[in-house]
Amino acid sequence: MTRTRRLALPTVFAAVLCAAFLHGVASAADPVPTFSVEVRARLHDSGRIEFGVQTARGARFPTARFLRATIEHANWIVSSPIDVNGFETLVIARRLGDGRTEFGLRLEGVNVMPRRSILPAAANPGSWYRTRAVVVEQLQDPESADERRLLAGAAAIRAAATTPDLIGLVGWLNGEPTTIARELAKGNVVLIDFWTFGCYNCQNTLPYLTAWDEKYREHGLIILGVHRPEFAYEEDPERIRDAIARYGIDYSVPLDNNARTWRAYRNRWWPAKYLIGPTDEAAMGLRYRHIGEGRYQRTEREIRAALQAVGRDLSGVPLVVDVDS
Repeated sequence: MTRTRRLALPTVFAAVLCAAFLHGVASAADPVPTFSVEVRARLHDSGRIEFGVQTARGARFPTARFLRATIEHANWIVSSPIDVNGFETLVIARRLGDGRTEFGLRLEGVNVMPRRSILPAAANPGSWYRTRAVVVEQLQDPESADERRLLAGAAAIRAAATTPDLIGLVGWLNGEPTTIARELAKGNVVLIDFWTFGCYNCQNTLPYLTAWDEKYREHGLIILGVHRPEFAYEEDPERIRDAIARYGIDYSVPLDNNARTWRAYRNRWWPAKYLIGPTDEAAMGLRYRHIGEGRYQRTEREIRAALQAVGRDLSGVPLVVDVDS
């Protein structure tokens, strides 16, 4: 098992109370372009609350953008629609019993609720409050209703997630770029394997990963071999491709040369496996983590439990973990 120095998790965006949608910045480095959205809200002296969304292109306000002071709690108020990067977007809001106001978004008919998106009852009049940013994948085909619904579902999963999505990648080998939230929106589960081709311990685990990929891919397991180099020579894409061919890797290999996904997971070791799927707390959470070699039978049992949790039938798939190294 190879260890690196502890790297501090990047400071998480301070998401102060309230609701708004769209702060839209696409990451040039990531293979999957995204934008982010924030809901903005402020209290007026009259007691009404004004709300809208904030994107990279500026603030957007629906035609109906006020929540009246006397609104009863628990009932959702829905704004008029606005277009946000090709998505039909509405702001939704409701007054809570304690006087606070909760905000969210309805994206292509899917409710997207940022964590802690609450405007306090004692908000200062005139001051804008913002929700936590919601990250949405850019549409490749704006005319595709199926793609809009899939990415809206992924945004909803990501907004309430308790574990990070992929960030800061510089490339993608094997297959088409994707995101964890998108795969979960399809009904899959994701196994991240942090590895680097020069790591002997990583090499020893690869036969198990390729066997799990072959056995469980058609049942919804998506393995992402996130390649985080330890040394400069391991950043060479051609050497990584050679290793992919040498070890018979058919699953996708995202390139994390800048260690941004690695740091988001607070990871310090090669190899390291993170199994992500629905949990009791969120539709996208960490179900299982294992560092180093070994525990192959335990890991496979966790994979099977995660797949069964999303409705996959494994009754005809035997548990077999013996692999020729």
